[in-house]
Amino acid sequence: MNKQIFKKQLRSATGCATQHTGWSCGTCFFSVDETLTNEDWQSVLFYRGDYTAEELDNLPVDYKANLERISELIK
Repeated sequence: MNKQIFKKQLRSATGCATQHTGWSCGTCFFSVDETLTNEDWQSVLFYRGDYTAEELDNLPVDYKANLERISELIK
């Protein structure tokens, strides 16, 4: 998955680019789909590089699968 493409997809889906270098905020992220969970958000935070795996308390082992699912939701 390409990080810049994912970021643009997320920005387009949420209409938000308020965090860091144009990433969506958590509030807007959760407005995309009612099935999104804290595990999904932590997957995004880890992918963005905001936190290490050790700093996150709900990062799924297969966070990449979460990112792929999120990517499908926001296309």
